[in-house]
Amino acid sequence: MIRPIFLTLVVAVYTASALQCRIVATGNLSIPDTSPVQECAIGSLSCLKVVDYTRGTYTKQCQTMNCTMNGLANSVANCQNTSAFGVSGATCCCYGDGCNSAPKTGIATVIGSSLVLAALMKVIA
Repeated sequence: MIRPIFLTLVVAVYTASALQCRIVATGNLSIPDTSPVQECAIGSLSCLKVVDYTRGTYTKQCQTMNCTMNGLANSVANCQNTSAFGVSGATCCCYGDGCNSAPKTGIATVIGSSLVLAALMKVIA
């Protein structure tokens, strides 16, 4: 009798504390994201959003490690802009349910568009 009650409590605590992130295999930056939050696997610590401004796509997922910055473990949520081999993008890592929300038009889009334009100008020149 005690075991079923204990098992029910363990499942309830796990369900209440599991991280929830938006999960998108490949999204299009020109189409608003309406993906719901989904429960992450056991051991997930953060949510991740990777934007590819060159291709106009993004992905969202759960991550089983803490956020990093410049390859070093970092306990602070952050976004890092990248540009290499003609591809510009951004990687954002965060903590908390649904924190990897839809890409929004704003400074990240301006920076991404500027990087794409600069890369194109180098190719043309």
